Amino acid sequence: MTICRLDLGNIQANTPHVKVRALVSSLVMAAVSIGAVTARLQQTVAPSQVTEPPPPFLLSEINIYQHAETLIDWSPSQIHGSPFLRDVRLTESQDQLPTVLEHVGQTVTLLFHDFPQVACDEEVNFETESASQGATMLQKFRYIVIPQPLGGAPAFEEYRTDLKGNPFDASGFHSLFIITYDFASTCLYLSPADQRDSRFRYFGIQKIRKRECHVVGFAQEPERAHRGGKFRAQGKSVVMLLQGLAWIDSESFQVLRIKTWLLAPRTDVGLSSLTSTVDFSPVRPTGSDKALWLPRDVTVEAIDQGIRARNTHHYSNFKLFRVESTIKPTG
Repeated sequence: MTICRLDLGNIQANTPHVKVRALVSSLVMAAVSIGAVTARLQQTVAPSQVTEPPPPFLLSEINIYQHAETLIDWSPSQIHGSPFLRDVRLTESQDQLPTVLEHVGQTVTLLFHDFPQVACDEEVNFETESASQGATMLQKFRYIVIPQPLGGAPAFEEYRTDLKGNPFDASGFHSLFIITYDFASTCLYLSPADQRDSRFRYFGIQKIRKRECHVVGFAQEPERAHRGGKFRAQGKSVVMLLQGLAWIDSESFQVLRIKTWLLAPRTDVGLSSLTSTVDFSPVRPTGSDKALWLPRDVTVEAIDQGIRARNTHHYSNFKLFRVESTIKPTG
């Protein structure tokens, strides 16, 4: 997940990859043909370079996370006190954990394999509250998910535009709002490549959405993690390591829900807490002959510099997204 604090005096610096995103988003939704979104791009810059892996964590960042208390080490009283695990059928045995991780890893790998480029409608309700004021705003966007492997590991690029395909413009937003995105990528924390980066714990069986699910906890290891959430503010970007719970269908091993929160507060950048809940559902994009498990509803809650923020996202009207590009040499 990526979270950006709005600074209306410096929108350019706070919008991640703004030049790339503006380039891609400017072509979105040019036409709809046979149920798929088609767009054409004429590029007059040199071919882009291969994406480099993210830099390693700074020693100061590792120290922030190294002694963090995680759900992997929760005591029985902490487990029973968790609002997320109140009705779980707990088990102390970890015998099922390797099998569950193997099966869900295969499921996530299959999802990413031959994953098409997808566009959908996004509705976001922004809510903030500070000691002196509050604000709410309901906005609709076009959201795009593109598979983009990174260093041999699965990854997605996720973009947002307005409904006409224009680049996302934050200038009309209240300065209290935070911008959140990158939710399709959440399931990748359970991919085989990412499982090596976390500690896991099997909690038991819990029913959600009328399905019995394995409940697995995970906590990223600061010395090994290569993927994390991102927080951007005032031109500065930091990586947020996460812990959380995954609800995995006990029959299909599809991921139905992932709830994450910070491995440790990032008070060095003003972020005291950050919690997200991503609900996945099967969707069949128009123009596709197969179903994909993608986020349908997401809730993000954060306390940033004393401001409480809550964003709720809903995704619908999924379509295939096709890009036709022409690259011209500069000069």
